[in-house]
Amino acid sequence: MGRGSLRLAVLECDQLQNYLGGNSDGYSKLLQTAFNQVLKNAARVLHPQMTVPPTLSFTAFDVKAEKYPEDFLAFDGVLITGSLSGVYDGDAWIQRLLNVIRELDNMKVKTVGISFGHQAIAEALGGHVGRNPKGSEVSVRKAQVTKEGARVFLPTFKEFRLHYHHNDAILTLPPGFLNLATNNVTEFQSTYKRQQFLTFCGHPEYSHNPEVLEKLLGYDREKLWVPEQLVEHGLTTLSQQTDYEWVIKQILLFFTGALDSFP
Repeated sequence: MGRGSLRLAVLECDQLQNYLGGNSDGYSKLLQTAFNQVLKNAARVLHPQMTVPPTLSFTAFDVKAEKYPEDFLAFDGVLITGSLSGVYDGDAWIQRLLNVIRELDNMKVKTVGISFGHQAIAEALGGHVGRNPKGSEVSVRKAQVTKEGARVFLPTFKEFRLHYHHNDAILTLPPGFLNLATNNVTEFQSTYKRQQFLTFCGHPEYSHNPEVLEKLLGYDREKLWVPEQLVEHGLTTLSQQTDYEWVIKQILLFFTGALDSFP
């Protein structure tokens, strides 16, 4: 594709400042910083189908405060962030978000989900989300690309690494979705509905800013939300290399319509 502009609506599902301190960046700012890093290194990380990187604009909407775009079609896509809430909590703002996801599906708006967003998309569209029966992922972890993922991702990786922070998981995929990646703790690591939804369980924005996960692990420890041995292990992995630039490239290719080799 040639040079263009991507206008993305970021549905912020939590305010990280509430957990990390008032001077901390929120999800939208963290994502924009990580995406800009990828575009800065465009010659190294982009794909021949996207030889000239797009310019990006991020507009954040606090969905916990019931803030949404007046017109989703004014944007090129939607990105749904993480949250410390669970999609099954039953809060009014979550129920509205699930309804909005169904509307995005009906309107054919390209939508990406990260962690909580990954789970919310599945729950809204006929899948099922619950506590992960194999436990939490709160560290740098690997995910193996499936056969379906090998046909979608550009270029294909056998596995990728990201920073993770979740206790819940997709337990059943929604109809029409593919599972693009998996590991021994969380079966559905990345999901895809062709040219409509792309989701990742891990956090590329934390991989660019690992101090965020460090602070969240401290919060987990304080609240006793995660077993101490997992917190300790997670802290030892923070500086490990990840493939967040490759993951963000997949998201950019998705929004520009260049992703997947299915006939």
